[in-house]
Amino acid sequence: MARRRLWTWAAAVVVVAAAAAAAAAAGQEKRLLVGMTLVPGAASTGAVCLDGSPPAYHLHRGSGAGARGWLLQFEGGGWCNDAPSCAARAGTRRGSTRLMSKLEVFSGVLSNDPARNPDFYNWNRVKLRYCDGGSFAGDSEFRNGSSVIYMRGQRIWDAIIADLLTKGLAKAEKVLLSGCSAGGLATFFHCDNLGELLGGVATVKCMSDAGFFLDV
Repeated sequence: MARRRLWTWAAAVVVVAAAAAAAAAAGQEKRLLVGMTLVPGAASTGAVCLDGSPPAYHLHRGSGAGARGWLLQFEGGGWCNDAPSCAARAGTRRGSTRLMSKLEVFSGVLSNDPARNPDFYNWNRVKLRYCDGGSFAGDSEFRNGSSVIYMRGQRIWDAIIADLLTKGLAKAEKVLLSGCSAGGLATFFHCDNLGELLGGVATVKCMSDAGFFLDV
């Protein structure tokens, strides 16, 4: 009798463990890896990262009812505040697309899983890579002998949007511009401009997450 109870408990433990493993597997989000797109011809307009490399973004196409919806997300990553800090940043993934990962995981509001991202899973979703150190807003450069640091965030923004307009953004019906931290500040900077670029045809909303930088 004792042996029978032992086998019964062992079987129950196996069943519970199997059920837990199945639930965990079902709850895991499949990793969506999206390739990098370098903006063609951007360097000719001076739209370059701190180190002079071309700007980039990652685009995952929408489909069905979301084919004319666009979610643009600025990458965050703080600032560089002077020539030495920007020169140091230029030699990292925060200042050069040459040093960035060429594949990005799209999760959260960038996910294509309707269970995890029911509002935007089938929209065109774009991650704008951050490489200028100034929230996509600067337009200057610093020269020290033969070395140059480019702070061309505004031109990077212009170049990326110009490229996306040719890929369907011009026909958008709904657009959400978003970002966190330095990307949240960039959202404030470019919200109205994006609406103007789309000619008032699309409904444009903006969501800044932690985008206020307080000098206290």
